[in-house]
Amino acid sequence: MFKTILGYDIEEGVTQEEYERWLFEVHAPDLLANPHLDRIIFNKVEGQVTTASGGTADIPRGQSFYRIAEMHFADEAAFRAYREWFTDHPIPLDRGPVGRTRFKFYVTATPTEVTRESLAGQAR
Repeated sequence: MFKTILGYDIEEGVTQEEYERWLFEVHAPDLLANPHLDRIIFNKVEGQVTTASGGTADIPRGQSFYRIAEMHFADEAAFRAYREWFTDHPIPLDRGPVGRTRFKFYVTATPTEVTRESLAGQAR
């Protein structure tokens, strides 16, 4: 799997209700029309945590975000195809994020999933 992770706030002057309606009724369907995107996960940020698990380290307060979103792709080639697909299928500016979303970061990532099962049998 390959994914993008992006953090953002809502632009001033846009209410949460307006934003949510646009996000789920307009923007998400526009993105998912692209056959190279497998899924989107919208994580609504509820607060900040200031200590690591078990109090093992203090964590300074960082930036605030309205959401941190993930877009999942089969692999990096699918992500590149996703970007290229919009050349022939552009999202009209009035349907896009300009004037609604204030991006703070947008990165690509390759995940490593760790589960109890994947750790079973490993020496500790």
